[in-house]
Amino acid sequence: MDTNSKNKENENWHEHKMFKDGYGKFPYVILKVGYALFMQIPIHFNKNNDFINYPGTHINGISEQEIKDFEQEYSAPLHEKIIEHCLWIKNKIEAEKAKPIKMCLVEGPETSYYFDEEGIQFSTNIPGGGTLLTQDNKVIGMNVQHYL
Repeated sequence: MDTNSKNKENENWHEHKMFKDGYGKFPYVILKVGYALFMQIPIHFNKNNDFINYPGTHINGISEQEIKDFEQEYSAPLHEKIIEHCLWIKNKIEAEKAKPIKMCLVEGPETSYYFDEEGIQFSTNIPGGGTLLTQDNKVIGMNVQHYL
């Protein structure tokens, strides 16, 4: 191992990344579930609710053109469908927990929407760091960015 590799390894000693299939790809939802504790919910399109191979939440009935447009420009029409779906997720979780939650839709490395009691706020800062969990509370990352 050369010196540069060894230095890089020592520099990142506190980072651990163990992403499972389906996680770490845009778009996804991040829920703050504790102090420096985050849960990622991947968003999948047209996977017919195959939660085994595509864990997370599903939006079906999306055309290939809508997906292509969204991948090129996050403000494409599919963005509005994702926002609506995230509002549904937020309302469902808040009803289950009987309290307000904080969550973030992350559409890209500098594109996010924070949801709280006051509404939805766009930001170029996306959540990162802390301990990242799957929906079944398995650790998939510690002190790393939340995407691959």
